[in-house]
Amino acid sequence: METEKITVRLPIHQIQAIDTFISLGEFASRSEAIRRAIAMLLDDLTEKMYEKMDAMRRLQELQAMAHELEKLRKK
Repeated sequence: METEKITVRLPIHQIQAIDTFISLGEFASRSEAIRRAIAMLLDDLTEKMYEKMDAMRRLQELQAMAHELEKLRKK
């Protein structure tokens, strides 16, 4: 995996929380903690996007059904 170094500014309390989890052995480094957090964020956003896409598809199907019902009523 190719990586690139970036600079991130975080509030002190978040850095202290990350450092606490490092001292508890949850993460090996700040970088690992931030990588995991970003991966979780991206997974969550991706899941929400798929849910929105599914909801949009279902809405389109309902609209098509309503249109067909309207045509049947006019007959």
